[in-house]
Amino acid sequence: NPNILPDMIAAIESAQQNAQNAAQQVSTGRSVNNPGDNPAAVAALVINDAQTSQDAQFQTNISDLQSKFQVADSVMNSASQLLTSAISLGTQGATGTLTAANRQSIAAQVAGLQQQMLSLANTTYQGAYIFSGINVTTPPFTEASSAPSGVTYNGNSAVNTVEISQGQSIQTNLPGDQ
Repeated sequence: NPNILPDMIAAIESAQQNAQNAAQQVSTGRSVNNPGDNPAAVAALVINDAQTSQDAQFQTNISDLQSKFQVADSVMNSASQLLTSAISLGTQGATGTLTAANRQSIAAQVAGLQQQMLSLANTTYQGAYIFSGINVTTPPFTEASSAPSGVTYNGNSAVNTVEISQGQSIQTNLPGDQ
């Protein structure tokens, strides 16, 4: 090439650009500062950022579920204690030595236990009923004197699930009819 000056100028400009990129990489501590620096690395960064966001969501889901399950566990423990009390009262009332007033008192206590159980069955967590299936805005149980149990179930049998890791979901509720 008789005219090598344009090639030399282009080579100098390229060397200056490489020096600027190197200086920027050293000053920022990053090897990729602009998408054009390394498109493959940028793609990997985008994927990594998406994975980090997804992992953060999984962590949030798990934390929320732990709190919800602690509330549900507490409710179930309280319900178990109420049932134990009801069984004890039933056993006590089954004896033939009680007067009508004693039986009336036991019946009032059992009615109180039933009200407490109804309250537990209608427990909410963050504004959502935890025993109503996916009808989380509907109180799952209401009093119904015509029903044999004294209550009616208003929820459904469906369950909610939440993803806690890639491809792994967990059931987040137990419908009250179960």
